[in-house]
Amino acid sequence: MAPVKTRALPRAGLLGNPSDLYGGRGIAFTFADCAAVVEATPAAAPDLPHDLLRAAHTVFAAHAAAAGVPEGRLAARSCALRFQTDIPRQVGLAGSSAIVIAALRALALWHDLPLPPLVLAELALRAEVDVLGIRGGPMDRLAQAFEGVLAMDFAAPFAEGSTERLDPALLPPLLIAYDHEPKSSSGQVHNPVFERWQKGDPEVHAVVREYRPLVEEGLRALHAGDHATLRRLVNRNFDLRARLFAIRPRDRRMIEIGRERGAATKFCGSGGAILVVPARAEAIPELRAVYQGEGFATLVPTVTGPA
Repeated sequence: MAPVKTRALPRAGLLGNPSDLYGGRGIAFTFADCAAVVEATPAAAPDLPHDLLRAAHTVFAAHAAAAGVPEGRLAARSCALRFQTDIPRQVGLAGSSAIVIAALRALALWHDLPLPPLVLAELALRAEVDVLGIRGGPMDRLAQAFEGVLAMDFAAPFAEGSTERLDPALLPPLLIAYDHEPKSSSGQVHNPVFERWQKGDPEVHAVVREYRPLVEEGLRALHAGDHATLRRLVNRNFDLRARLFAIRPRDRRMIEIGRERGAATKFCGSGGAILVVPARAEAIPELRAVYQGEGFATLVPTVTGPA
């Protein structure tokens, strides 16, 4: 059988993260400036030299069995999986889930077992949460499974109609800045707050309740072309997060750089990468220069519809 190559894109949260862990709502987008690529090639037995690849294979095999695929059919068409990625690591751009999504896509093609986006997203979440024990929510996996700009309802994240495609033309001018310095994994970031949530901590529950109406107002602002309101909500999204999560000094500095120059700023994910929403596109070159001058990398995201 000929080799198969698949890819998955990084994602940035526009509004709502981290409420995906708590049944909230969110808006996120994928962008095509970097990617995780997985290649499947013939092998006598499954050859999966990474935890993320093994986890993807585990949930795919379970899904295939539940779909009535004979175990012998999978074994007869074993493959080796290898990945390459240029998504910056541990900066909150969903680099690990991109590898899992790309691996599941490769396995689906290799074994001729299509995975609709909702199924693909749910399997990817199971791979990381159930198999690897990583704390995570559905936002990343839904965004990467569907691709483009998505509005998501996490009350029933994998139900039909829970994810709505939005026109990328609705987005304002955007910039992403990120830090190359080592950071904690997203699971480590989320665990303490999630434990407080499970114990009924009133502050955590109060903050989380604010995300759903914030995202709903953001959706209305996007459709109305009201970027001033959207910028206010982007800032509010981060300020809510900062009430619950410790913010690294370098992350705080990235937030401040944009705000000092009239832009709205928030985390793309769990920290390390910042979404910057300037008041006008003409401000982007200056913002990039300032971020780069303080040692941060930048990119203007190429947001497109689904592949």
